[in-house]
Amino acid sequence: MIHKSVVAFLSLLLLLGLADPAFAEDKPSTIEITGRAAVMALPTTVTISFAVETDSPKAQAAVRDNAERTERVLAALKKVSDKDTKLRTTGFALSPVYEKTERVIGYRVRNTVVLESKDLDKTGTFIDDAAEAGASRIGNLSFSNDKEEDLRKEAGLEALKHAVKHAEALAKAAGMTVKRILKITYDSREHPIVMREAAPAAARTPIAVGEIPVQVEVHVTFEVN
Repeated sequence: MIHKSVVAFLSLLLLLGLADPAFAEDKPSTIEITGRAAVMALPTTVTISFAVETDSPKAQAAVRDNAERTERVLAALKKVSDKDTKLRTTGFALSPVYEKTERVIGYRVRNTVVLESKDLDKTGTFIDDAAEAGASRIGNLSFSNDKEEDLRKEAGLEALKHAVKHAEALAKAAGMTVKRILKITYDSREHPIVMREAAPAAARTPIAVGEIPVQVEVHVTFEVN
């Protein structure tokens, strides 16, 4: 079930053009309102990236060790994944390791395994099994909803409704009326629940997540008279 929570943030700007009567006729009086709305929904997808790091005095050895460890991590994740779970590798990097005198003393290889799954109940299992197979750390853990585009549209309509409502209230307080909308600027902000650079735990990892917000801002300029 989707719940709504709406917070309206207001900024009032009255442009009356009193200094120059001719200018006042050309440029209408306006009110600028920023309306914000958030639609809450349960997540449908979890995305986890696992960093696999290896060090060795020789570059070839570091690459070989990393490839073997990455394969173990992939195999462990495939073992507990369903057919819809997506796995890929990205961000392979080889870099020298320096001592304090800036002399190269070895090489470090980092590869990233990214998992995307709709089986949220297995989030803790994914983390634990990847760690046991050789993953060095969790680079990113986030939750999202597959219908975020629809949620953004819904939040956008709510934000606009509240902008109109508050524009009318402010105009009335100033002894004016809203004539029309001159401009609308739309700003959608996705807010997946994210955990970054969290080291895998030695014990079984419990992961629980609640609803996630999809927020939208609309900046509306109203003509008033």
